[in-house]
Amino acid sequence: MNQEAGVPAPPAAAGDDAQSLEALRAALGADFEIKQKLGRGSMATVYLAREKALGRLVAVKVLLAGRAGDETARKRFEREAKAAATLSQPNVVQVYRFGRLPDGTPYLVMRFVKGRTLEERLAAEGRLPAALARTVLLGVASALEAAHAQGIVHRDVRPANVLWDEEAQQALLADFGIAALLATGGEEVTKLTKTGQMIGNPKYMSPEQLLDQDLTELADMYAFGILGYELFTGEGPYQAKTNTQWISAHLSAEPRDLKQMRPDIDASTADLLKRCLNREPKHRPSAAKAASTLRGEAGTGPGGEGPVDIQELIKRRVPQIVLVAVGGGYALLTGISQFIGNDSLTFRLALPFVGSAVVATTIIAWFHGERGKQKTSVLEWILLSLVGVIWLSLTAWILIA
Repeated sequence: MNQEAGVPAPPAAAGDDAQSLEALRAALGADFEIKQKLGRGSMATVYLAREKALGRLVAVKVLLAGRAGDETARKRFEREAKAAATLSQPNVVQVYRFGRLPDGTPYLVMRFVKGRTLEERLAAEGRLPAALARTVLLGVASALEAAHAQGIVHRDVRPANVLWDEEAQQALLADFGIAALLATGGEEVTKLTKTGQMIGNPKYMSPEQLLDQDLTELADMYAFGILGYELFTGEGPYQAKTNTQWISAHLSAEPRDLKQMRPDIDASTADLLKRCLNREPKHRPSAAKAASTLRGEAGTGPGGEGPVDIQELIKRRVPQIVLVAVGGGYALLTGISQFIGNDSLTFRLALPFVGSAVVATTIIAWFHGERGKQKTSVLEWILLSLVGVIWLSLTAWILIA
């Protein structure tokens, strides 16, 4: 959910929630079956529902009863629906339907994403594996590229608004609740902020947002740079803790050296994120340029890991694991040779077994050697299956020969 700085969520009232839920059921009719409440933020409550005709799960977002009478909140909520509905891009959470409850409270039905936000994942696991961080950034950059092409500035790019779809293995940008339409989008920009009210999270706000200067899509790229730092290092680019410290850092501090914080990051990605944090918007890369840069780094190693170098291998502990596997295989072969002999069938069968085991161990080390939990990928299964087929083929050949 979007959060407004200094604006707490209205206190939850069981009666209000029940009343809103019944009104929502009536508005959705027989098309949807509400399954459960997923969560409640400062602006809206989200429910899990099933669309009966298509048999798919959806998320239904309803403006809080306490916000329904606030014209600014209603407009912001409606703008989210309008902004997301105009975008047809795989990395944007799709909006299927927009409507109103009998009392005028707006709601929207959108894609349900099975997975966690990046904020939740970072809190649970710390920094991401380099390949996954690049994949997430590419997804966000692609979503922003599509939004900016339509004249839409997200204005709240941060880990809490990036979802990781566990099934599709892709990142999706959500929550366009405070998005603004640019004049280039063909419509007059509507200011939805009140005087003195800060919208968004100060940790991710660009200098021009803090100084109330003209806003362009490059403000999103500043937040994108901060997001990148967090994904790769688990920390922000500045040594700041409080909102006041963050605001001061945005206006005067220099970002920390990303290569020192994460030595295995490729130079082009580190340079991209540093340029995103330039205080002058005109010196920041566009979303299209960011996506192009990240695409150039993807897919060159197993699982899209990027160029393979010594530091990457050491980080994944591949040399250490492989050395242990080779040592174990050598000990096994030496023992068989001494007690049974080199010409024995057992020794000849052990040769392809040891070789295949070392190769399989190398593959597993590459995909799972880094700190933190890593999912098993399709590529890993393919490579391991290929090793198994080769081992069985060699074993069969030795037995037949």
